[in-house]
Amino acid sequence: MSLPPANDYVKGGAGSGGQTGAADKEDYYWSHSKLKKSYQDYLSSKREEIDEQQDARRYYHAAQWTRAEIEVLQKRKQPVVTFNRIGRKIDGVVGLLERLRQDPKAYPRTPKHEQDADLATAVIRYVLDEQEWKSKSPECARDGAVDGIGGVGIELEPGDLGDNEVGFEIVEPDTFFYDPRSFRMDFSDARFMGIAKWMDFEAAKEMFPDKADELDNSPSGDSDLSTQSDRDVKWFDNSGTVRRVRVVDEWYQHDGGWCWCLYTGSVKLGEGQSFLEDEKGKPFCKYIMFSGNVDHDGDRYGFIRNMKSAQDEINHRRSKGLHELATRRIRAEAGAFDDIEVARREAARPDGVVIHNKGFEAEFDDTAKMANLEGQFKFLENAYSELENFGPNPALIGQGVEAKSGRAIQLMQQAGTAELGPYIISYRGWKIRVYRALFNAVKQHWTAERFIRVTDEESVPSFVPINQMSVDPQTGMPAMVNNLSALDVDIILDEGTDQVNMMGDAYDTLTVLASKGAAVPPQVLIELSPLESAVKKRILEMMQQPNPQAEMANAAGQAKIEQTQADTGLKQAQTMKTMVEAQLAPQQVGADMTNGMGQPQPYELPPHLQEAKAISEIDAIQAKAAQSRAMAGKTELESILAPQQMTMDFMNAQADRKAMQQKASQPVKAA
Repeated sequence: MSLPPANDYVKGGAGSGGQTGAADKEDYYWSHSKLKKSYQDYLSSKREEIDEQQDARRYYHAAQWTRAEIEVLQKRKQPVVTFNRIGRKIDGVVGLLERLRQDPKAYPRTPKHEQDADLATAVIRYVLDEQEWKSKSPECARDGAVDGIGGVGIELEPGDLGDNEVGFEIVEPDTFFYDPRSFRMDFSDARFMGIAKWMDFEAAKEMFPDKADELDNSPSGDSDLSTQSDRDVKWFDNSGTVRRVRVVDEWYQHDGGWCWCLYTGSVKLGEGQSFLEDEKGKPFCKYIMFSGNVDHDGDRYGFIRNMKSAQDEINHRRSKGLHELATRRIRAEAGAFDDIEVARREAARPDGVVIHNKGFEAEFDDTAKMANLEGQFKFLENAYSELENFGPNPALIGQGVEAKSGRAIQLMQQAGTAELGPYIISYRGWKIRVYRALFNAVKQHWTAERFIRVTDEESVPSFVPINQMSVDPQTGMPAMVNNLSALDVDIILDEGTDQVNMMGDAYDTLTVLASKGAAVPPQVLIELSPLESAVKKRILEMMQQPNPQAEMANAAGQAKIEQTQADTGLKQAQTMKTMVEAQLAPQQVGADMTNGMGQPQPYELPPHLQEAKAISEIDAIQAKAAQSRAMAGKTELESILAPQQMTMDFMNAQADRKAMQQKASQPVKAA
């Protein structure tokens, strides 16, 4: 419980501008007696609801037997058995809501506010991350499912930038109270609400030093302002040496606005007007609450009311079944046993010996016992089925759907979600109200220049300036950059298409095809796999990066191909040259014939033979050059890859040596 920031006492509602003195405060605000009476009115009118909430908390935490029931079972020697199916069901509801979690997103009211919507989205997500929303919202969902009431209270704390920091704290249901005439699930029709907690007397005087004398003179106790919850009864009784005081933080509607007051059973500690305003400038209450269900009497309740009977039946029937299995019933004539209690004990023992007097009938009634057990187990199965099929069915939490398609899973999950419809709608509406309340508080109280850290869709962090002063390049005048107070946006949940099950179905189909030899690209399987988008992105980037070992193998293969091609070209050129020389041989012999002087006569080859010879000589020269280049390239590539090859050989040798050492260290199995 924190003290709200100091406010001026304004008469005529928020924003009227008129101030009043201390003498008029009591005339404007509710009196202490009226505030105390409103809280006591809740305690008396909602006693049944308070008792049901206490009982629901006990059932959730597996305290499902009363003291009187335990005493009766102990007298019977019957085991106290507790199979807490309710706790698992409530946890399943909370887990389902976490699976359905969606991020808040701001949308502009007009086309010119699109950039403002992006800024608002960054701001609200920053506040939620800074306040650990992902850990607090599941607790509120559990409170709504168990107690029927859950929510948070908006808090302001002095910041280090000269303005207030905006946050929120979870409201414990056993401390919360409200207008008993309210029946709407979002408490929009409640005229007052608040929390009440026990506080150490010295801590109260430190928090309110100007009221220390009045606290000293106030009577001790304030037990009439307690709901008498299990926690209060155990830890906050006034029989000990530590003096405690009951402090109530009550917010109420008055004169068109919301006011607050902190008080005890006899003293007002502080009061003022609401420090929060909505997008229209109207004050609103700091407590943002929701209900799981509201019955015909206007009482709030959770899921446990509908599961309590089945849970009791499971516990009682299992206890009774175990008791019957551990005992045996004897049917006998009077006088069959010398000592009935000895016969009873021996009959219950697995190795017992039951001695009866001759001439008297005595038998074990095991047939009736088994018939009773069979009936107990049938009713037990019905109770289990009732709890299993309530709310989140097994398909909704991922059980028993391993061999079903994505569409079949989707239909089964829709059937399980249908029963949670009103609760999910109330919970989602509460989250939107929390988003709006936080954003409006930020707009109102973030006045100093600051930077917020946001992460975009590509998981790249960046810093966004807020309320930053700069110079307008067109006018040269000072201008405010990202002024929060001027934003005009809507805050809604970011609704995405329901493609998870369809993608899973496609992934399963392609996996089966790939296992049967179909050529399915690995990139497609990774894209459809049930992995986070960031993980998929990293894997795809790794697949696109070059593999040094593969590059070495490709380069060596390419060099070998080039050398083979060069050798083939050289052989073809040499063959062509040989063929040309063979065709020219007869003519060359004739040309070598001498004349009468014994001198050779000049001879000129025909043009087509001269051309063929020249081409063959050119081809041979080019083939030799290509072969030389291929050999040089291969030598150069081997010298470049030599260090990498040595590294790879060294790593492979280490791996082989490690494998041999592990194999040698394993014990030899006897033949």
